[in-house]
Amino acid sequence: MQEVAVTTSYTGAKMIDDQDALDRISTVDEDKIHLDRFWEESRADISHELIGLVTFEGMVIDPMKSDKNAPTNKESVAPSQLQCYKLILDVSKSFDNALLPSMNLSLFSFFVHSIVAKWYIYTNKKEAGEYADKAVILLDDIHRKAVYKKKPSRPTYDD
Repeated sequence: MQEVAVTTSYTGAKMIDDQDALDRISTVDEDKIHLDRFWEESRADISHELIGLVTFEGMVIDPMKSDKNAPTNKESVAPSQLQCYKLILDVSKSFDNALLPSMNLSLFSFFVHSIVAKWYIYTNKKEAGEYADKAVILLDDIHRKAVYKKKPSRPTYDD
C-alpha cells in the first residue's frame, strides 16, 4: 500500500495543469477501506489467473517482522505489520527456479498497478485504463513463468 500511495501522490503532483489533482488522486488514510477492497479483489484476480496451480494464497505471519520477545498485546501492533502475503504454486518438476525473483517482482508490480487502476477509476479516469492494461500484462507474465518448463538436459557421467 505504501507503493500505491507513492504512485498516486507522484501522479497527482505531476499534473501541473490540474491544481486539484494532488488532493483528488493521492490516497490518504481515510481511503483504507476502498484500498483494502481493491487489495482483496487483486488477490482474487491472481488466484483466478493461476487456478489449478495455487496450493496456498493468503496472509501469514512474517518471521522477519515478528519479535518473539515482544509482549503479545494485540492492540500495540497492527496485524498488517506482522503479516506478509504468501502465494504457493504447484509447478512442474521442470520449473526453472531462476524465474522466482522476476515472478516476485512481477507479483509486487501487479498488485500496485491493479490497486492503482481500481483507485483511478474513482479519481483519475484518464489513466485508469493504462494501469489496468499493465496489471493484465503482469498477470499474464506471472502465469507464463509459472507454467514454463525448462528444457531437459542430458545427464553427464564421470567415468
